[in-house]
Amino acid sequence: MITAAYLIEGKRLFFCEQKYIKRGLDFINTKGEDNDRIYSKTFLGDFMKYRTLVADDEPMIRRGIVSFLKAYDDFEVVAEAEDGEMALEKSKSTVIDVFFVDINMPFLNGLDFIKELKKLYPQALVVIITGYDLFEYARKAVGLGVFDYVLKPLMEDPFDELIGRIREALSRRSGEEMEKKYLEWARDKMIESRDLLVAELVKKIIDGRLSEDEISQECNYLNLRIPENYSMILVRMDTRPTEELNGDWNDDLLYFVSENIALEMFASLALESRCRDESGNLVLITGRMDDSVLAEKADEYITYISGILPVKCVIETAQGSGFGAIAGTYQEALSRASENTGYSSVMESVLELMQENYSREEFSLQEAADKVGLSVPYLSRIFRKEAGCTFVDYLTNLRMRKASILLHDEEMKIYEVAESVGYTSQQYFSLVFKKKLGISPAEYRQSIKDNR
Repeated sequence: MITAAYLIEGKRLFFCEQKYIKRGLDFINTKGEDNDRIYSKTFLGDFMKYRTLVADDEPMIRRGIVSFLKAYDDFEVVAEAEDGEMALEKSKSTVIDVFFVDINMPFLNGLDFIKELKKLYPQALVVIITGYDLFEYARKAVGLGVFDYVLKPLMEDPFDELIGRIREALSRRSGEEMEKKYLEWARDKMIESRDLLVAELVKKIIDGRLSEDEISQECNYLNLRIPENYSMILVRMDTRPTEELNGDWNDDLLYFVSENIALEMFASLALESRCRDESGNLVLITGRMDDSVLAEKADEYITYISGILPVKCVIETAQGSGFGAIAGTYQEALSRASENTGYSSVMESVLELMQENYSREEFSLQEAADKVGLSVPYLSRIFRKEAGCTFVDYLTNLRMRKASILLHDEEMKIYEVAESVGYTSQQYFSLVFKKKLGISPAEYRQSIKDNR
């Protein structure tokens, strides 16, 4: 039975318990105690691809087999080797379903390789690559446990028939074997993506979406230690948009830089539990530290970060004990950070109005001035003095930041994103977006896909 597993889809984490693993519309369903398993053919994408190794000392033959295999969506070449010794080494370090092996290789020939391979993986599915002059030799090899053979020169139709037989043989593997292969894959992916998994887990914890038992269980799976008594550090950065930025900075880049600087400056605190919250704040959890030590580190960080990034940085800390109190500790730090902006009360009111009305195209400095009871010229001066830019520049940058977040949602059309941030014209929105970020909304969305 699969009791738990972690799956990655884009930047989302799924923790799946008991008998169900779900990813989009594809799923594995484990039914009953008799191990009657139904596997969706397309679940987990690359996981369901049959992983192959191609070993041949002739580069042309090796490239030919690799080229043939690329025509099949459910086969993936994960390793190549030019001799038997290299093939054996790669077999020890890589999970492989099908081995295409030249019968006559240097150092360790095909048959010797197969003998060694069978010691490691008795159920390995091996296909011999051979020439016509070694045809009888290859037939004998089949009797020694080799699945089949492919003849040189390679021919498309016989190769296609061979792939069909391989599929049929692999599909007959038991549910137990499939489950074992899945768990190996899941463990590999968990190791590769641990930082992302930890960040997603911490985000669920601070949002209060997990019970204490669930937190403990998931921390165990990730080998993550959150101390019983802890300090929480919340870093909030308010962008100070100016005409000189020219789109060089965006929220994602600012977060990336600030996180890496924080990890360096707070390294002595052994930070491992961290995430980015819904508001874009950096949240760090560490063992309980003296308030004076945290304050000193925070001041050092603010001084450094404010000198190199176009942001106004605010850091708040809070102390807590026990898994169950983490969400409350986070809310305490978040509340303090929200109060500590460094802006005047008038400016706070205007910024709040901008957050509430940026999606309205008609929202203007005049409307904001009327709401706070000031003249347009006076409010304009206050705004430029405190924010370091004009009202229009700030509003435009706010809209572009909101748009860059919405563009992560592939279900939204670009014109819908434009309307959501206050632009009735998609063309004008695209022009402004490109001016600020240096690329069009479509290019930005494509870059998101490419980096997943």
